[in-house]
Amino acid sequence: MSKVAIELKDVTKSFDGNQILKGISGEIDEGQVLAIIGPSGSGKSTLLRAVNQLAGPTSGSVVFEGQDLTKVGKQSLNHLGEKIGMVFQSFNLFPNHTVLENVTLGPRRVKKLSEEQANQEAMHYLKQVGMAEKANAYPESLSGGQKQRVAIARALAMKPKVLFFDEPTSALDPENVGEVLKVIQQLAEEKRTMVIVTHEMNFARQVADKVWLMADGQIVEENDSKTLFTAPKEAITKRFIEQVSLV
Repeated sequence: MSKVAIELKDVTKSFDGNQILKGISGEIDEGQVLAIIGPSGSGKSTLLRAVNQLAGPTSGSVVFEGQDLTKVGKQSLNHLGEKIGMVFQSFNLFPNHTVLENVTLGPRRVKKLSEEQANQEAMHYLKQVGMAEKANAYPESLSGGQKQRVAIARALAMKPKVLFFDEPTSALDPENVGEVLKVIQQLAEEKRTMVIVTHEMNFARQVADKVWLMADGQIVEENDSKTLFTAPKEAITKRFIEQVSLV
């Protein structure tokens, strides 16, 4: 029986009186790749930010490692937050630091690793994402795909239990998309627990174990990727899949 990594219970999120998330409940199992898909404005990215407490829920609970992240103190939240890695669509690299420095900042400051150990581990992850040769380069000299691969290495260097990807290819030129998806697919093959908000439908179908189709702040359909894409139950899911030309 699979062990649950994160459990969401009736998660809501409102901004200025506008309810974006309308009672999200679901489970993410350890070693599972969950893809969250759906129309623009359906609340997908808001859900990720609510779960990892970057913009915590208005109500509901997020249970991770037996603790409700919405109720723990700041110190406990920071400690648990180290175990949830986040890769943003806009990279968020520090421009005044080299690639290697970007990857080692977190482990040195948060995990208190020595410079030597942090550098050694960072090079391991940079090699994993195909960016070791750019260790001494600055972000401004990198393509979008290269920046995103560095961002993935930075997240991996914190050795998280769960990895979140918020539309990791949406800011990339088409020629850079494949190199980033390849890295994420390799991570999926390692049976890492990952949640991916994506508009790359073929990728979601091939890589995800489970898919949530979101619309209007709700999960309208949940299933394994093969079933959801080939035999969707809900009309809104069928329309969405037809619009993205998968059937």
